[in-house]
Amino acid sequence: MNILKELIMMLQMPRINKEYREEAKRKIIAAALEVAVKDGWEKVTLDAIAQIVGVTKGAFYSYFPSSNILMQDVVIGMIRTIRDQMLEEISDNLDNQHTIDSLADFIFVRMKPLFPAFIQAMASEIPKDPLFREKLLGLLDENHLRIVAVLSKYQETGQISKNVDLSSAVLSMYGMSIGLGMMTHVLGKDITLIKKIWIDTVGKILEMNP
Repeated sequence: MNILKELIMMLQMPRINKEYREEAKRKIIAAALEVAVKDGWEKVTLDAIAQIVGVTKGAFYSYFPSSNILMQDVVIGMIRTIRDQMLEEISDNLDNQHTIDSLADFIFVRMKPLFPAFIQAMASEIPKDPLFREKLLGLLDENHLRIVAVLSKYQETGQISKNVDLSSAVLSMYGMSIGLGMMTHVLGKDITLIKKIWIDTVGKILEMNP
């Protein structure tokens, strides 16, 4: 019986090790995001992450082939965090005005700590890696499709005009959100004014009905 238990444990070890590694990687990326939000992207270093996670810098290479790969995964984690929070805003309530107001609050108020770090990361050397750019574009395409899928529910209920091409609308909203987000979070423009511009413009893009 003991031999059988040992055999079962041996067979389970690869799965346990994989789950442990994935959890460790998630904790490292979460720590890096914490540094980025608190101190800015330029402060995201192995030393800073190590202090939060409680490991040596050398331990990072057990989970990531290089510091550059780690930073790329942090950027991916940042984008996924923004996406997931945004999808929560537009999935919880199929009331168009409530959703638009909530999204505006998310983009221009609650995302304030993360947005400057995101802009700094995208302006760094990291996105210039061709393989990473391909991975990044794939993630953005995935995000685009997921947002279109959620907005299609509003279109089905008549809250968004049937004439609206949701794919084009989402791309327009993406660009506008980043541009106006830079104006508030980086350049310090008045949030109240920018939020109103964003809400009014999104309403026109989606031809939303009350």
